[in-house]
Amino acid sequence: MGAAAYANMSPVLSQALDLKFFCGTEHTAMNHKTFQSLPAKIQDIVMETSYDAQQCTQQKQERALVDIVGAVANPGKDTVFGKAGVLVATLSDAEILKAEKMCSPQYNPEPWAQWRERLNKMSGGHDVYTEIFDIAREIPKDMPAVDVKPNRWWV
Repeated sequence: MGAAAYANMSPVLSQALDLKFFCGTEHTAMNHKTFQSLPAKIQDIVMETSYDAQQCTQQKQERALVDIVGAVANPGKDTVFGKAGVLVATLSDAEILKAEKMCSPQYNPEPWAQWRERLNKMSGGHDVYTEIFDIAREIPKDMPAVDVKPNRWWV
């Protein structure tokens, strides 16, 4: 929904469907072999900078989706969606699961195999999707993303 607002598509949208699949914070990665080649002090700086970026991106992006875009069931009148009259449709947990079963690498791995293999290789052999999936499931399902506490996941 943030991309729709950013691209000024809101005036031509009538509805936005909240599939709750993406947090909107994007993904940044570094080749594991390259990271390992850095001096330990630089590795620490990269990790701490990543932590700082995670906090800034998560907090600002998630807040902007609500306060600026209006990516909620009842967009505020001063949000992009509110001004454009975009209705935000939400789905039941059962409908979300149906969509997840169509799209998720967990249920439909083939379309994602090439990308998973590439990420896994970059990570030094970790199953990146599974590790992120498992960590994400530690967060209560009903917790707003803006309230999720960033953490140093490598510690």
